[in-house]
Amino acid sequence: MKVAKVEAALHASPFRPFELRLNGEAIVVCHPEQVLLAENKTTVVVDVGDRIHIFNTNYITKLTLLRRGRDSSSIKAA
Repeated sequence: MKVAKVEAALHASPFRPFELRLNGEAIVVCHPEQVLLAENKTTVVVDVGDRIHIFNTNYITKLTLLRRGRDSSSIKAA
């Protein structure tokens, strides 16, 4: 997946929560401040509260925008 899609989702106005898929694992991003893209844009850090995910952008297989106001507690951020 192209990093441009992740950047577009992070900078969308208004922001919409989204889910990143990495080889079957789902990571839900509820706020843009949860995500840090490294300067070279090959590494992503996602803070989901009780867990921090660090991965190469090449491992992102899918980005899905979620409905606004969706209760993120009902989504498993594996």
